[in-house]
Amino acid sequence: MKKFALMIAGLGIAAATVPAATAQAGWQNINQRQTQLDRRIDQGVRSGQLNRNEAARVRAEFRGIADLEIRYRRSAPGLTMAERRDLDRRFDALSRKIRIERQDNQGAGNGWWNINQRQAVLDRRIDQGVRSGQLTRAEAVRLRAEFRGIVSLEARYRQSRPGLTTAERADLDRRFDVLARKIRWERRDWQNRR
Repeated sequence: MKKFALMIAGLGIAAATVPAATAQAGWQNINQRQTQLDRRIDQGVRSGQLNRNEAARVRAEFRGIADLEIRYRRSAPGLTMAERRDLDRRFDALSRKIRIERQDNQGAGNGWWNINQRQAVLDRRIDQGVRSGQLTRAEAVRLRAEFRGIVSLEARYRQSRPGLTTAERADLDRRFDVLARKIRWERRDWQNRR
């Protein structure tokens, strides 16, 4: 009888701990998230998508989240579901920030891609869109014409005194970003292709 009672008690304890373990299985702990995010940051630095300042900024933000988790765990009653959701929200925001920093084209060289680098990237995206059927030839012609307009503007900026200024670079970057968004939009508009 005693064995039977112990077995029942053991089953009760196991039944109580399984839901808690299952709830935690869907959440990555700090070490898993840190490994993932550190790997993405390192890949960004190696590929030139992140410069050292960007990497230092996102790593500092990550350390802040790790410190917050430690404070949450040390407080009574430990890490609550609300605190876990807060950490997840912060990790998700940091993950988005890493993605944005890696795609902002500021990692190469002096923090600004020259016209040839941007042209190569945007031309490749347009060509891929035409090949995949995501862009019609008319859309590609329109996008390339807009790009040539930016190239002409850059040439005028460079010819004027004192050459290409920081404000003019910012203007070109803004125009390139607008064009990049248009390419992305046109490739995703799923209109009927010929």
